Amino acid sequence: NQNQRYATNGVTGFFARELARKEPKVPIQEFVVRSDCPCGSTIGPILSASTGIRTVDLGMPQLSMHSCREVMGIADLTHCLNLFKSFFKNFNELDNCIEG
Repeated sequence: NQNQRYATNGVTGFFARELARKEPKVPIQEFVVRSDCPCGSTIGPILSASTGIRTVDLGMPQLSMHSCREVMGIADLTHCLNLFKSFFKNFNELDNCIEG
């Protein structure tokens, strides 16, 4: 976002969407924080700035994040696992297409 609290940009968001598309049944839900609402942050911008590595913030949907009763669906864990598998299987091919 404009406050640089998250690391995802146009390129890394594209990678996440394409990697999900290449793996059957990996749904992607994108979320954007309104610029007039304060929000938390991730370590993504710090890591990306200090290493130069392209970074994307990913997470699984959760109910009541950071509460003592935080819960999520097991299907979401499976989707995330499949997305990471797709990363290791398809990233080089996708990266070569982007780099030309």
